[in-house]
Amino acid sequence: MASKSALLSRSGHRLFRQGRRLAASPCPICACSSQAVRPRLRTKAEAASRRALSTSTNPRIELENTLLELQKQSPNLINISRLQLALQGLRQATGTEIIRVAILGLANGAAAGPTARRVLRALLADPLQEEQPWERELEHRDETKPLIVRVGPPQKHAVSLEIEKETGLDEMHISSPELDGYNIEFLLMEVNVPYGAPGETSIQSLEDAVLVPTVDIPSAKDRVSPISTPVHQALLVADGLMGAVNVSALPVSETDESITAAVQFDGVSKDQLQANFDVVDVSLAERGIGLFRQGPQNAMDYERLWFSSNVPTLLKWLKNGAKPVADETKLAVRKLIASLLQNTTSEIQLAETRMLSKALTLKSDDPAVAALNQRLAEWAQSAHSELQDELDMAFKGRRWRKLGWWKLFWRVDDIAMLTNEMLSQRFMPTAEQELVYLTGRIEQLGGSHPEYPQPASSVNTAESRKLGSGEHAPALAATSSSSLPKWPGHIAFTRRYLQNETVPALQSLAQRLVVQSLGTSGVTTSLATLLYVSSFASTIYEAGAVAALGIVYSLGRMQKKWDAARTFWEGEVREEGRKAVRGAEESVATVLESNGSNGVEETGELQTTKELVAKAEDALARMK
Repeated sequence: MASKSALLSRSGHRLFRQGRRLAASPCPICACSSQAVRPRLRTKAEAASRRALSTSTNPRIELENTLLELQKQSPNLINISRLQLALQGLRQATGTEIIRVAILGLANGAAAGPTARRVLRALLADPLQEEQPWERELEHRDETKPLIVRVGPPQKHAVSLEIEKETGLDEMHISSPELDGYNIEFLLMEVNVPYGAPGETSIQSLEDAVLVPTVDIPSAKDRVSPISTPVHQALLVADGLMGAVNVSALPVSETDESITAAVQFDGVSKDQLQANFDVVDVSLAERGIGLFRQGPQNAMDYERLWFSSNVPTLLKWLKNGAKPVADETKLAVRKLIASLLQNTTSEIQLAETRMLSKALTLKSDDPAVAALNQRLAEWAQSAHSELQDELDMAFKGRRWRKLGWWKLFWRVDDIAMLTNEMLSQRFMPTAEQELVYLTGRIEQLGGSHPEYPQPASSVNTAESRKLGSGEHAPALAATSSSSLPKWPGHIAFTRRYLQNETVPALQSLAQRLVVQSLGTSGVTTSLATLLYVSSFASTIYEAGAVAALGIVYSLGRMQKKWDAARTFWEGEVREEGRKAVRGAEESVATVLESNGSNGVEETGELQTTKELVAKAEDALARMK
């Protein structure tokens, strides 16, 4: 067995060295498995057929091609390591994607490395079997060396222990009955995360450090090469009070559950600490596993200790992301792609902000342009003020009060009329007129007809935003259509979007609530009548109590849902208004920036990247 293990280890080591020779420096975890997972296109005809099929029938292949275009178009705006991991998942069979999970001990936390090893051992240990060789090897290994743990059934991995001693990247093949069917790979290592006072560490900086950890691979004698190792999910492990303080300063709870944290505390629960992270006691889990291995008579003690340790919470988090569902992409893969696209959108916005700042700086010497820039800033300020003041008046006015929940029974058909009137009269009419005047001044100054970036169709934008940031505001899209206005049309487009997309949905909800309320009230009234007629209710008061209970319940349910819908719509109108003002301001600033070809070319590249991100989000929403 030892010689066979060494032979397999050397074979895996050769594959890793071949992967390191690639110019792109691929992730070391997938160096051994990418050839087995990715289907091979044997002929050019098959490749052409696959590409032709992608744009018409298969959103999964369409998403893969779009991500490849994003990589080619804007490699500086997208995280290449996470993109490669996303592409690898899309190339695997649906529902069987390999999910990578990093178990990371905080390097600046006390005893975090050994604690991370103990957590991983508790997650994978089988209490129905005696202590396995990999458990002893894991317990005594050096926590400073990264370790890859591939989990699979015994028939898939005939060797349960595979360690390459000559390199800093070791491997284990482990069979765990609890996780064999989930196709999970673990990366166990220590990591340094960006620390600061609570609120200072951004979510993106945390994701870059935790979801794309760097592994040092020996490349020559006394030399190492750092290689990025992207993962789908990450578990931060800390120990003791100092570890809890460090974890509490990180925005772990603000992520999309791709990152979670666990702190080892003996005899302390999460409720006692009032923490936003999980508190575990691995010693209880280890004791429970040891007792169960002594005999089935200790099953009750094992169950009590196992659940008291809070390790099952971490196991549930693992399974939620890697749970295989027939013909459906695993949740961890979807979250990875959605996060990747959202971060790319943030990078695009930062690039636009830098371009705008640079353009305004370069133009500050021109008095006329400087005056227009000042006028644009004043317009933006006044537009935001008008938006807030006018909407405050609208949502406190008589029309909005007419749509109280108790008035829906006779005003449910007036919702569209009243809300459309509010939007037409209160949604920044003055700011829109002043924007037209400002663009006229710009045209007069330049002596030409500048082309302003216009918002895309609200319908297309709504379809492309089903998964991701959740924004429905029209996005910028450069267009030269003669049907579009000669000034930024963001306010008008946003108003039209609210009237055509959100108002019908609000009215439909109101009609449905009225029907449900009347139906529930009618059913309970009929039941009360039957009780009275059949003499089950001795008096009319008892039957009336049954009817009153149903009516009160239906009206209370209707009030709760309608008030929540009204509040949500108010917030959506305000948020879309802010986005419209910002989009119009950026559109005017784009025209005011330098007339050099570099600025125009860079703006076009950013616009192309935006369209690719929207296309990818749409394909992700349609993908199963």
